[in-house]
Amino acid sequence: MKNNKHQKRSGKKTAPAVPDNNKREWLLIGLILALTFLIFSPALKGDFVNWDDDVNVTNNENVKTLSSESVKNMFTQTVIGGYTPLTTLSFALEHHFFGLDAGVFHLNNLLLHLLCTALVFFWMRQLGLNLFVVGAATLLFGIHPMRVESVAWITERKDVLYSCFFLLSLMSYTAFRKSNRRIFYFLSLLVFVLSLLSKIQAVSLPLILILIDYFFEGKFRLRQLWNKIPFFLLSLTTGLAGIYFLGQEGSLETNTVLPFHLRIFIGTYSLCVYLLKAVIPYEMSAIYPYPDRITTIYYASAVAVAALALVVYKLGKQRKELVFGVLFFLFNVVFMLQVVGAGQGFIADRFTYLPYIGLFFLMAWLPGQLLPGKWKTPAAISAIIYLLLLGGMTYSRTKVWENSETLFTDVLKKYPNVAVAYNNLGRYYRVQNQYEKAIAAYDKSIGLDPEGYLSYSNRGKAYFDLGEMGKALTDMNKALEINPDFVEALSNRGAAHASRKNFDLALNDLDKALSLNPRNLNALSNRTLLHYTLGNFDKAIQDITSYLAIQPADADLLNLRALSYSQLNKNREALADFNQAIQLKPQQGVFYQNRSYLLNKLGERAAALQDIQKARELGIQVNPEYLKLLQPG
Repeated sequence: MKNNKHQKRSGKKTAPAVPDNNKREWLLIGLILALTFLIFSPALKGDFVNWDDDVNVTNNENVKTLSSESVKNMFTQTVIGGYTPLTTLSFALEHHFFGLDAGVFHLNNLLLHLLCTALVFFWMRQLGLNLFVVGAATLLFGIHPMRVESVAWITERKDVLYSCFFLLSLMSYTAFRKSNRRIFYFLSLLVFVLSLLSKIQAVSLPLILILIDYFFEGKFRLRQLWNKIPFFLLSLTTGLAGIYFLGQEGSLETNTVLPFHLRIFIGTYSLCVYLLKAVIPYEMSAIYPYPDRITTIYYASAVAVAALALVVYKLGKQRKELVFGVLFFLFNVVFMLQVVGAGQGFIADRFTYLPYIGLFFLMAWLPGQLLPGKWKTPAAISAIIYLLLLGGMTYSRTKVWENSETLFTDVLKKYPNVAVAYNNLGRYYRVQNQYEKAIAAYDKSIGLDPEGYLSYSNRGKAYFDLGEMGKALTDMNKALEINPDFVEALSNRGAAHASRKNFDLALNDLDKALSLNPRNLNALSNRTLLHYTLGNFDKAIQDITSYLAIQPADADLLNLRALSYSQLNKNREALADFNQAIQLKPQQGVFYQNRSYLLNKLGERAAALQDIQKARELGIQVNPEYLKLLQPG
């Protein structure tokens, strides 16, 4: 009977039970992701900021128009010297489906951060690490305040995107190591390419693959290098190309502030700051200005780094985990230590986005190795308090990135002598039509940096908007005295000359601007208006056609080209442009008015009447005599 019962029970078809360990894993990662989303939720209310968001997104013509031509441009051009085609493509897709809705861009940054957080968790589990250690390290990765710049800054989509592919490549390689299935090796290589196309910082990946081999084998072996050769070749090619592009952009600064041998201490100091901020994230800022000189603390940082290296070397002989965590951090951050400068500051929170995985692992792993059992409960309570504090700091820090005013006001609280912060505040206030605040901000920027041609040019724009042409021209002249080939200042000075009817001077400036940059939309637009004003309708049409080749959806320029065609009696072309302009901006009354005049000219009075009535509905003042002329009978 017992036998029969046993057979009867075993014959039932029941779903396999999910192991408790798996349930715990999914519950844990679910809680971590939910908490991370909550802490970063203020980012969803943020706007674009004028700290590269304009160049990368809002004013990027390849983002505004998703086409085969724009995609080709993404993969053949750089943005501020950076080659990030996949990042730009992601922006273009968002713009195509949602327009310039900053909330959508922020949401996708946050979703990518959540994906990276999940990948950190599952990769560490793949390495066979303890669930508690993995959970603590992943939570640190998700909510640490030093994540904010990469997540809340739309431009830094490249951080979360490259890291996503980077981690997928690590997971694929780890799967290859454990199963010896070559499909995982080739998948790792493929995803690595996608990471490189998102951000150059991914070049460190081959070093991390060697580190994975070390983690499994307990030592470094020469044979570990052979299957990394394709990865190293991709890294080398990308790195050399990146250096070239930055050099072309003028973003590499090797000796402009400090000689190279002293910049080594910039590197060691940066390293120490990053190590300290992993534990105590103090005084975070969007800009950390370069020091004017090397002081004692910079020399001391080199001694500290050497001492830490010695400690890791000694202790690492017994504990491979220590070596793994330290080298993961070092391999990923070493290329960002600004010994060769590239950009506005020598430290950046975003540089730690991926490297900190190594330090977060150590922060989660070390307490269990160092503390005796009786200290584990107090340590756990302290850890919870610490994580709550970090979460609160991150929530608060995310709000700093709400807009350009909150961002650069925060910078100036910590570093009151940063000229570029005042300049960007001025740009923000000008867009808000707060001209008094804008000019005051530009004044402070110029006071701190008298050679700052951008601030002179921008203050000149503000004076131009106010109709103070004398002051506008003085500032633009000063900007061009400092940088004679600054296209924006040439274009704006041309517009200022034109407003004073100095047409020859205006045309000289605009011609020079477009000889330097034929694709500059501001200069093309200004020269178009000048040609139209002077009755050079053929030339106006040429400039508008060049403009529309870059920005095809500009209804105002289509309207102006239609007017130019009409002046030349090219009525079919004029009508096509008016139709397209109205399709793009159906609520623009003046477009209907202009098309009405053309239709009347063509003898189509009924259609002309319909258009002029529509124009009147949209608020255009209509000449009663013209309306009477179109009435039937």
